[in-house]
Amino acid sequence: MATPPQEGKLLYHLTSFKNIESIFRNGLIARNDLNSFDDVAEQKIIDHREAMDLNGLVPFHFFGGTPFDGAVQNTHTGKAFVFITIKRTFAYRNGFRILTQHPLSLTNCTTLPYEEGFNSINWDVMNLRDYSSHVCREICMAECLSPITINPADFFCIYTPNIEVNKKVEKLRDSILGESAFFVNVNAALFVK
Repeated sequence: MATPPQEGKLLYHLTSFKNIESIFRNGLIARNDLNSFDDVAEQKIIDHREAMDLNGLVPFHFFGGTPFDGAVQNTHTGKAFVFITIKRTFAYRNGFRILTQHPLSLTNCTTLPYEEGFNSINWDVMNLRDYSSHVCREICMAECLSPITINPADFFCIYTPNIEVNKKVEKLRDSILGESAFFVNVNAALFVK
């Protein structure tokens, strides 16, 4: 059985492979600070995040394979995706904020300090991962929000869906950052088949 999300050590950010070169060169940047990128989020989510002043933060989830991750991959079939991961200790040390469920399900999108937010998440419901339950789906999409650009030196690992994408990510990493920057590993279980 998988590690329960509250016991995990990492945070996960899904992005299109097309964004990786720019991320390696410039860091993982908040939407408001980007000029152009392969945008895969739904417009209604972007608009809601803008109205709640969340587009200046970089969102992460507490596990890979959330309902958001699946929806994005199913909407954009044929696109290659990767998960950028960082350690939760990095998030804690750098003042990340937390939303205890998906922002669209909150009328008041007040972010909480890391520790308070972490302790406020309904982990019992998240552990169910019952995506037929609206409440569970929304809680599974709780967010950990970075107020800073994440430099590639702070990445823990990039997970890829297959060896082909893995080799492409490694090649870009090695040419831009050097081999030992961070791990790149295939983890097909995180991705839609």
